[in-house]
Amino acid sequence: MGKTILEFPYNFHFGSSVAAYQVEGESGERKTDWDVFLKKNPLIIKEEEKGPEWWLPGKAEEDISTMAGLGMKIQRLGFEWGRIEPEKGIINHSAIRRYKEIIQNIINSGMVPMVTLNHYVLPQWVAKNGSWNNRETVYLFRHYAKFIVELFPEVTYWLTLNEPNVLIIMGYISHYFPPQDNNVLTSYLVWNNLINAHTRTYNAIKEINPQAQIGATVSFRWNRPETESDFFEKSYANFVNSFSVLNYLNAIKKTSDFIGCNYYTGYFLDLNPKKLRISFGTEKHRIHKTILFGELRTPHAYESDYGWPIVPDFFLDMLRTLHKKYNKPIIITENGIADHSDKNRAFYILTHLVALWRALKEGVNIAHYIHWSTVDNLEWIEGYSKKFGLIACDPVTGKRIVRKSAHLYADIAKNRHIDVERLIETYLEGEQKERAEKLIKKLIEGRENQSQDII
Repeated sequence: MGKTILEFPYNFHFGSSVAAYQVEGESGERKTDWDVFLKKNPLIIKEEEKGPEWWLPGKAEEDISTMAGLGMKIQRLGFEWGRIEPEKGIINHSAIRRYKEIIQNIINSGMVPMVTLNHYVLPQWVAKNGSWNNRETVYLFRHYAKFIVELFPEVTYWLTLNEPNVLIIMGYISHYFPPQDNNVLTSYLVWNNLINAHTRTYNAIKEINPQAQIGATVSFRWNRPETESDFFEKSYANFVNSFSVLNYLNAIKKTSDFIGCNYYTGYFLDLNPKKLRISFGTEKHRIHKTILFGELRTPHAYESDYGWPIVPDFFLDMLRTLHKKYNKPIIITENGIADHSDKNRAFYILTHLVALWRALKEGVNIAHYIHWSTVDNLEWIEGYSKKFGLIACDPVTGKRIVRKSAHLYADIAKNRHIDVERLIETYLEGEQKERAEKLIKKLIEGRENQSQDII
């Protein structure tokens, strides 16, 4: 390809992300529905596993310092409602002080904090009162959010809810997350309550701080037709994307300053009337492929430890769609790969950031990119078995090691550009180099469907 340098805009920032419950550990006072759930399912976390333990003084600070050293400018994190208000109306001021310490450390490290107000987890007293099934939770959440925003004027970026579409599937249509409702009819009520909670919370935050930037994150498992020229397959893929993702954005677009996009993977859809079926996934792949009907084909690509294909062209297609449909700023709030051996993470980061660069070049309004995750953490029902971190963390000893792929990401973040050939030569191995060259060439040119004949 010759020497290829892909520049990013001056005001475009890179960062990394964690969720409160996934990194804090069990220290301190906390009463949540997930604490109850994990006690009922003791095989998820081994007794000796503690994780990164951000709640202990110095642990969060260590990882934040590492991220700052790698050139990150944004740190996404969460506040745990069940720590701050473990009982209704009872405020844990020591928890607020700890969050103040972490936020100030992020700012002192030269980064901007982005705070998620709810990342799936609810206080036990809210769960006992019906969780998101109960309309009262909408008002309780708004009250909690107002309280927090008033206490943290130094925070500009707020995310109200993380992935309501995943929460509904995992907690209300299936049994993998609390409250394990398994009720499709209830899920519609929950959908309305979550949308209402976001809307009311957005308005409440704006009253307190009109300059605040507020959004919610949605999980994008992007689908494309297996045959691009097939009108029916294309229409079907558009329908599935609209039903599973875009309907959430449609509902909150007037109360969102940006689109919070969590993207990991995508699949081809093949509309075969002979094989129509309802599919909720399997025990092996608990993150469901589709809750509708139709055949899916995994692109011929490298895969994560979850079995998710690495398809940056799907990422590009999704970004184009969001820009065309909503014309709002987009923040990539999560993008990453479960890769315990770190064999594919550099390939993943490099190719996805090239796809993002291509979208920027086409005029797609992408404000920032935040990688998932800062450090290996509790991956919900998978325990500590899935490794997403730029920083490897032994869940027993807590020992940290910065992964090689993190240095590729740091190279891009610090230089604000992608030196394609040098990064391929430095960080990729074996056949990855040739695959990356061919894929990146097509991404730079903006050509579609490369995953079918390249990866």
